[in-house]
Amino acid sequence: MNLIQRIHGQGQGPAHTHDESETHSHGVPFWVRHYDMIVNLITFGRTKTIHRETLSLAGLRPGDTVLDIGCGTGALLLEAENTVGPEGTAIGLDVEPAMVEQARRRAGKSHSRATFGVASIDQIPYPDDTFDVVFSTLMYHHLTESQKGAAFSELSRVLRPNGRLIMVDINPARRNILTSLPGHSQVEREDYVRSEVTERMQIAGFTVVEEGAHPSKQLSYAIGQKV
Repeated sequence: MNLIQRIHGQGQGPAHTHDESETHSHGVPFWVRHYDMIVNLITFGRTKTIHRETLSLAGLRPGDTVLDIGCGTGALLLEAENTVGPEGTAIGLDVEPAMVEQARRRAGKSHSRATFGVASIDQIPYPDDTFDVVFSTLMYHHLTESQKGAAFSELSRVLRPNGRLIMVDINPARRNILTSLPGHSQVEREDYVRSEVTERMQIAGFTVVEEGAHPSKQLSYAIGQKV
């Protein structure tokens, strides 16, 4: 198994599987330990730029309560925390416990107040009307059909009225290295963010306020507002 093959399994869908050669003595998978490095290679060193471009779509304000669902190692959320400021709240959730531990270590090193936990998008452990903004980036294509339906109901539940949902994912309609990664054979060759994702947003009661090509051309985005 080569370096690129170790980055991506099935995310929120079927569990990652790794043999013993992919873990160190503490059992942390190879792809988790080197996740940031591998993603930066795949994005040609543009990871931070992509995060900032994503945040620019959200219209974050000081004092906002923000959730990054599928937060990975926490890089996007910590960028968001800089905008919401000390009066805001930044929370990250991911299904991979070792990834969450990496995010917590990253937050500790930067003296961040952000908190991280283990949870799935279809079972978000927060009360109704908790968040002003929710991000979900590069996770939707890993969800099963049953998870997709439950996910939008949960996202609507935890958002406050007029809260915003920002979904960013692969645009496989463009020539795209991301669609060649193992674990992505299920991705249809169409811009599903601007079709399927926006449709599911509307079914869940969101108003789709914007959709289009992400500033990073390998991606698309959709923004929904809770009615």
